Amino acid sequence: MMKRFWVAAALAVSVLSFGAVSNVAPDLGMVSTASATEADQTFTGKWYDKDGHFVVNIQPGVINSCRIVRTYGITNTNPGSGHYVILEANGEHDMFIQWEGGYWENNTYVEPHISIDGGEKLSRKA
Repeated sequence: MMKRFWVAAALAVSVLSFGAVSNVAPDLGMVSTASATEADQTFTGKWYDKDGHFVVNIQPGVINSCRIVRTYGITNTNPGSGHYVILEANGEHDMFIQWEGGYWENNTYVEPHISIDGGEKLSRKA
């Protein structure tokens, strides 16, 4: 009986580890947290509105000093999007972030930009 438990535990760990290593989280009906750090690395840095005002600072695992506690609906593409749930002082806050840019297209550089909850496009330029 105990041997079956350890075999089942080892299998579960190996399945979850595969998802974390391969960027393909297994679909077990759970919210994906393994891709949170990888996805937000796409758009790390300080972001400003069109008038040059600071809006948000995104670092791996953190948005404006608030820890990312879970993610869902992440598309690891460019353009891409996803939901990031951060832990603020008054509780959890779900943010939908869309990103695009940082690549060349038809001999033109597409500047990286993001938008949060469908708002204004933000850039890294102050």
